[in-house]
Amino acid sequence: MADEIDAPLEAYAYDQPEYASAFGTFLTHTDQKTKAIGWLTDFVGGLPLRRLFVDAGAGEGSTTAVLGKFFDRTIAIEPNRALRVELARRFPEAEIVEAPIAEARIASPADFVLCSHVFYHIPQTHWIDTLERLTSWLGADGAAVVLLQNRDADGMALLREFFGRHFDLAAAAREFKTRHDDWEIVMHTLNCEVVLDDLESACTLTRFFLSDHPGWGRAVTLRRVQEYVRSHFTDPRGYRLSCDQDVLVLRRR
Repeated sequence: MADEIDAPLEAYAYDQPEYASAFGTFLTHTDQKTKAIGWLTDFVGGLPLRRLFVDAGAGEGSTTAVLGKFFDRTIAIEPNRALRVELARRFPEAEIVEAPIAEARIASPADFVLCSHVFYHIPQTHWIDTLERLTSWLGADGAAVVLLQNRDADGMALLREFFGRHFDLAAAAREFKTRHDDWEIVMHTLNCEVVLDDLESACTLTRFFLSDHPGWGRAVTLRRVQEYVRSHFTDPRGYRLSCDQDVLVLRRR
């Protein structure tokens, strides 16, 4: 048992069912999705046109299904086969593109492009290129929105603790601005949390967050995950961690 608890864990691979299952655990126990959908619904309601919606990294389709109803047409980009099955079930009206964002081809100008919590899976050296690709799909009056965990959230603190690094969407926004002064760039932050009842679920979620880091190595063991969860996430409700999310809005001036 000691050998098992101290043996290196494997990351959840983004394109495997284990990742989708852990993602489901997250969605069941967080208010992040609810708050994001509320904010996005209000934002979409203020768009001048709602002909084409591109959801770049649509996941299991819960957000796609809500927002897609406001548009004449929806294109959902999702390379994960397990997530695509649920996406097709939730919103069969969507035109599903199986390629990653870097390979997807969007011919028609979009009125709204969403990329929600996908940048974890993209090397940070490619973030600006990805922002440029997302915005290249927009029509003249369109807007792109990118969501990512805030750098000061507990989920990001995990990456600093285990790997000595984190993701910072605000830094990418500043760099994009230096290259594209003709774009209006606005950042919002939504305060969110995850609350879980038991240690096993809390460890599963911790492993899920850590899996978004490409340099997993031998740093992650079950013992270390359990110790971190107990010392940092113990809460009167069970186990709680913040997952505040940044919302980056980009549109032409």
